[in-house]
Amino acid sequence: MNEKKTTYTRDTDKPFDDSDINYSGIDNLSDDEVHERAISDPDAQPVTKKQFKEFNRVRPTKNNGKLNEKK
Repeated sequence: MNEKKTTYTRDTDKPFDDSDINYSGIDNLSDDEVHERAISDPDAQPVTKKQFKEFNRVRPTKNNGKLNEKK
C-alpha cells in the first residue's frame, strides 16, 4: 500500500502569532488538570515510542526565500 506522508513546516522568519488565542480557561487549571484533559482528547493522543521511531527527520534548506525539503 502506498501511503502519502504529510510534512508540516512553518516559516521560522516570522514569529508565531498567538494574539487571537484566549488562554484564560487554561490559566485557571492546574498542571494535572491540563494533562488529564489533554490525555482524554482522542484527537490529541501522545506519540508512542514505536511511532516516534518511525518519524523521518526533515532538514529544511533555504531556496529563493522559500523552505524546501532536502531529499
